[in-house]
Amino acid sequence: MERKSNAWLILFGKKWTTLILREIMNGNNHYGKLLKIIPNISSRTLSSRLRMLEENGIVIRNVYDTIPPSVEYNLTKIGQKTRKIFVAMSEWQAEWKKVNN
Repeated sequence: MERKSNAWLILFGKKWTTLILREIMNGNNHYGKLLKIIPNISSRTLSSRLRMLEENGIVIRNVYDTIPPSVEYNLTKIGQKTRKIFVAMSEWQAEWKKVNN
């Protein structure tokens, strides 16, 4: 029961995960672009987080048979619902800044 109630933290509490999702939501969904746009993330960490998101049904991985191969990540239906959470977090942050600045 406790594990289910902590699903948000289990899925999104790891370093980089929310930044990766934000970039995918903003249309930066190619592996190489994600690696370039997210400062200081290693290729190994990016691969690990994307794999975890894919295994949990948040993103879907599409591989295109091009030279060089192209890999793209898109939100699944359930992944798209996280957008509401990110909007709410952003609104909360804006209010918090008003109070604390």
